[in-house]
Amino acid sequence: ELMVDIKQRSGSFEVMKVLLLLLCSVISMKAIAQELILDTSSIIRQLSAIRERDQNIRRYDDSVKFITQVDSANLVQIEAFISKYGWPGKSFVGIEGNYTIWLVIQHSDLATQEKYLPLLEQSVKEGESRPQDLAYLTDRILMRKGKPQIYGTQLWSNQGVWEFWKIEDEKNVNERRKRAGLGSIEEYANLVGIEYKPHTEN
Repeated sequence: ELMVDIKQRSGSFEVMKVLLLLLCSVISMKAIAQELILDTSSIIRQLSAIRERDQNIRRYDDSVKFITQVDSANLVQIEAFISKYGWPGKSFVGIEGNYTIWLVIQHSDLATQEKYLPLLEQSVKEGESRPQDLAYLTDRILMRKGKPQIYGTQLWSNQGVWEFWKIEDEKNVNERRKRAGLGSIEEYANLVGIEYKPHTEN
């Protein structure tokens, strides 16, 4: 009987250990989840502030001279986010937060843009970023490298006159724009207030 009692007590002790471990695990998971929620909320607030700085500095003529400094400061924060979380998608930081990540990279130097292009491409494939943003970044990189753009999103000043940067296979540009979720190039031209004149090949 003594042996039976010891076995029963031992069994009860093991059950208590398992229950205690489960309870600790649940408490730990709740703490981690709560910390993640707080962390995400903080990131979204920071991204909102970054977006405001990016846009405000471009809104007023007397602020333009500070664009380089502001863009550099914003990029430091964005690269820190990407280094820690990868390319933050819509399900993580929301649509506006995700847009802000792209916006800062779009306004960065060529080397930085090329560095993060593959991450944006993957994010688009996963449905976590907008294909429109990928189109704009792709075209910006191509234009900076002196190559024809694909989607017709980039303009340049030709002796003070704004016009579209040269476009690859221009006759089919609207098909590519449609696949990227963009309106026609004629609509875009009207939106930015310029006349669209297809380039003629010699």
